[in-house]
Amino acid sequence: MALRALVIGGGIGGLALARELSLRRLGVTVLERTATLSPVGAGIIMNPNAMAVLEANGLAAGLRAAGWPYLARETHDARGRLLAVRDYRPLYDSGRLARGTLVHRAHLHHALHDGLPPAAVHFGVRVRTLEASDDGVRVTTEDGDTHAADVLVGADGIRSMVRARFFGADEPAYLGYRSHRFVVGRPPGVEHFTEFLGRGKRVGLVPISRDRLYVWTTFNSPRSSTDWALDNVARFRALFAEFSDPRVTAALAQLESTREVLCTDIEEVRQARWVAGRVALLGDAAHALTPNMGQGAGMAMEDAAVLAGELAAADAGARTLAAALDAYVARRRRRVDTIVRLSRAIGEEGQRQSALACWWRNRRIERQGRDPDRAQAMLTRLLAWPDGD
Repeated sequence: MALRALVIGGGIGGLALARELSLRRLGVTVLERTATLSPVGAGIIMNPNAMAVLEANGLAAGLRAAGWPYLARETHDARGRLLAVRDYRPLYDSGRLARGTLVHRAHLHHALHDGLPPAAVHFGVRVRTLEASDDGVRVTTEDGDTHAADVLVGADGIRSMVRARFFGADEPAYLGYRSHRFVVGRPPGVEHFTEFLGRGKRVGLVPISRDRLYVWTTFNSPRSSTDWALDNVARFRALFAEFSDPRVTAALAQLESTREVLCTDIEEVRQARWVAGRVALLGDAAHALTPNMGQGAGMAMEDAAVLAGELAAADAGARTLAAALDAYVARRRRRVDTIVRLSRAIGEEGQRQSALACWWRNRRIERQGRDPDRAQAMLTRLLAWPDGD
């Protein structure tokens, strides 16, 4: 009998792992708390490494058809002065990177879900107990159902129940700023991922289709604050009044209310162990990172591909299950730590607040932008997949 996995969490990481396991003809059951497939969020940046995972598992073409090509990333100051452009097209044309895609998060969720065997995902499941022993793992639901398998994978997000149960209830680390996200109509002049750097604030404009625009912001905010500027549209726009570029003002002008604006804390999970016996953590449950590189989905999907490969090796008898789970961690740890560290540093730079610090930051970005060969070499190192792990 093929090795069986129980996955807690039907988000991007859990669905990606189910896809990878099903392609390898391993048994997988995903238990998801929400009643239906209902992704929370707005747009998502599918970097080249994430798209390379989808190319390997057969889902890339459909997602690209639903989104917008990720060809370049423009960085501007708050008034709209261009600081730097990262052009991905030479890297795509040379075959060094898979073609990135900018898309609504719901399209990714549906692509992953639709690529699974029927009934692989059980929606509306409330977990009562989680158990693991030398013989296997077992989950009991509040409805009285029992699910048993060989391995349990926690893909249940930044406040993971699996992590709390088997690894301890460590709280995520808050990094001092928050983010808004919403979708509006795409105004003229936004062709690429376009970001604007202010003082303790940023605004990003991301085309996700021919006529839709994903907007994200960041703003410095004490952990204790509940002033998220969501009480009315006028206050929301006032928070970002320093961003005077017409593309930003046109996007914000479309907001008729703040009901559809999501606001989230920017946090990290700093988890020392990802494996305990027959239990493994994946994606945000193991290593939630800041969104500054758009790599939350990418890291979870890479995790899924590596973990599925190791479990397939265990199923084939090439190694024990314990050795397979250890190999998963060994293959992923260094890369994930690198991306987490770089993403945190980008956020720290972006959230600088004093006039002098922001002037130096912008000047440094301009100077670095004059060396496209160096930038492309760095992008290749960070965004190629597989990376040789």
